[in-house]
Amino acid sequence: MVMQNQFFVIFIFMYWLCHGLAYASDNVLLLNSYHPQYRWTDEITRGVQVSLALDIKPESLHVEYMDKRRFIDDPIYSQKLIDLLQYKYKHNKPDIVITSDDAAYYFILEFGEQLFPGVPIVFCGVNVFDPQSISNRNNITGIAEGMDILGNLELITSLHPKLRKIIMIGDTTGLGLRMVNSAKLIKQDWQNKSKNPDVALDIWDSFSLEELFQKVNELPTDTAILMLAVHKDRLGKYFSFEEHLPVLSAKSKVPIYGMWGALMIGRGVVGGMMNDPYEHGFNTGKMALEILSGTPITQLQIKTSAVYKPRFDYAQLQRFGLEKSLLPKNSVIYNQPFSVYQKNKQLINTVALVFIILVLLITFLVKNISQRVNAQKELYKYNQKLDATVKKRTFELEQRNDELRIISKSMNQLAHTDSLTGLNNRRAAEKNISAYLKRYNITFKHFSLAILDIDHFKMVNDNFGHQIGDKVLEAIAETLTISIRPSDRVYRWGGEEFLVELSETPISDATNILNRLAANIRKVRVHNVGVITVSIGVSEFVKNDDFDSIVKRADDALYRAKNSGRDKLEIG
Repeated sequence: MVMQNQFFVIFIFMYWLCHGLAYASDNVLLLNSYHPQYRWTDEITRGVQVSLALDIKPESLHVEYMDKRRFIDDPIYSQKLIDLLQYKYKHNKPDIVITSDDAAYYFILEFGEQLFPGVPIVFCGVNVFDPQSISNRNNITGIAEGMDILGNLELITSLHPKLRKIIMIGDTTGLGLRMVNSAKLIKQDWQNKSKNPDVALDIWDSFSLEELFQKVNELPTDTAILMLAVHKDRLGKYFSFEEHLPVLSAKSKVPIYGMWGALMIGRGVVGGMMNDPYEHGFNTGKMALEILSGTPITQLQIKTSAVYKPRFDYAQLQRFGLEKSLLPKNSVIYNQPFSVYQKNKQLINTVALVFIILVLLITFLVKNISQRVNAQKELYKYNQKLDATVKKRTFELEQRNDELRIISKSMNQLAHTDSLTGLNNRRAAEKNISAYLKRYNITFKHFSLAILDIDHFKMVNDNFGHQIGDKVLEAIAETLTISIRPSDRVYRWGGEEFLVELSETPISDATNILNRLAANIRKVRVHNVGVITVSIGVSEFVKNDDFDSIVKRADDALYRAKNSGRDKLEIG
C-alpha cells in the first residue's frame, strides 16, 4: 500500500511538470453507506479519490459516511442524516453526487431531489439493482456491483467434489434481505439447472451470533458455507466482518467462501468469485469525471455488474488441502510466501546496482591504466613529465577509492537504519539478535525480546494525518532510546511496531523494564493525539532458540495483548 501511494504521488508530480496544474472547480460529494473502518468502504473511497486526484482539488471532494451497518432500518437516524446534509450543503451545493453501496443509493433515490434537486447521481456498490427504480429519472447512472451467488456455488462444487450441502448465510435487514431473496430464487432452480444436483442448498438468515458459532461448529465435513450480506443477528447485535468473521472461521470445520474480496480475504475465508472495491470505486470516479467534463448522463449506460474474479487466501487453501491445480486458471492468490528475491528485492537490487557501478569503475580504471602504459612507451623521452602525470592520477585514484569507501560505509548504514526514527531497522535486528542467540545457545544466559505495537495508530493517521503519525513514531522512538538500559537496544520493526532486545535479562526483570517503558510512553504528548499506549508481547530465550522462533513467540504474545483490549503486556 505504501509503495502504491508513493508511485501515485510521483505520477501526479510528473503530470504537473508535463501539463501544468489545472484543477476543475467542481464540487463532488461521495456519500458512503458505511463507516470508513469498514474495509470495503475504505477501499471504494480510495479508488474514487485516486481517480479524481488529477482533475478535482482535494478540498472539493467531500466524503460523508452514513454508518448504515450500525443504524440500519432506523427512520430517526435517516431524518437526522437528511437534516445534516441539508445544513452542510445549503450554500455549497455539489455538482455531482457519488453513492457507494445499497444504503446510500436507496437513500438518494428517496431523498435526493429534496436534498440536491437536479444534481447528477453516479452510483456504485448496488448489489440488487432494479432498473425500474430509476425508470423516470434521467439524472442517474452508475456501476451496479451485482452479486455472483450462482458463480460462487458452481466454484465451490467444482473445488469440493464430495460436497453434499452448501449453506448460504445472510440476514433479514436491507441488503441482507435482498440477497437472501435472490438466493431463494436460485435455490428453487438449483436441482433442475445445476451440474451438481446432488448438492443441497440451505439458507440461514435467523440466528444469534452465539447460535451461529455453535451451528457451524457442528456441521459435517461434506458441507461448505457461502457468506451473503450479514449486518445484524436475530437479536440486533452488529456483525463485524473484521471481528466476527475470523471467529466464525475458527469455529467452523468446513470451508467458508464469500464475494467481497478486500473485506474477507485474510479473515478466515477460503476465497470465491470476488470483486475489488478499489477498482469499483476507481471506475465510478472516472464515470463521474466524464459527466463533469460535459458528457450527457443519458449517454453513459448503466453497468449492471462489477468484475468478479476467483480470488483465494493461501493460508485457507493450505488449511483445507486445496491444491493450486484445482483453482481456475485466472485465480489470484493472496498471502503466498515470498520467494527469496521477493523477500529481499530491495537489498538484492541495491547490491546488483553497486556491483554494476564497481564493474564500470574498474573497467574505466583498467582502460585508463592501459592508455597510460601505451603513452609511456610512445613518450619515453618525456618521462619526467609523465611521472608527474602518473603521481597526479594516482592521487586522484586514491581520492576516488576513499570516496568509494565512504559511499560503501554510508550505504551499509542506510541499509540497516530506519530513515524516519534513526533507529536500527528490521534487517539490523535480525543480524544482531541472531548473533546474540548463537552465543547464548552456548552460554545459556538470560535474554528477553519484546515487540511493542502502538495502539490504534491507524486512527492517529486517519484523524490527524500521516505527518502527525510520523511525529508520534519519532517521539516513541526517542522515548524508548532514552528509557532503555545501556546494554539494551531498540529497533524499528516496521509500521507502528518496535523491537526491544534485553540482554542478560530474565523474563521477570524484562516485564518490569517493559512496564516502565509503557509508562514513559503514556507521558508522551504529540499535537492533540492524547495519551498514547502500546501493546507488548515479550518472550524469553530458551535453548536452541533462533531469531524466527523467539520473534514468533513475542509476536503471538503481542497478538494476545491486542485482542485482550490493548495497553497490555503478554508473555509468550
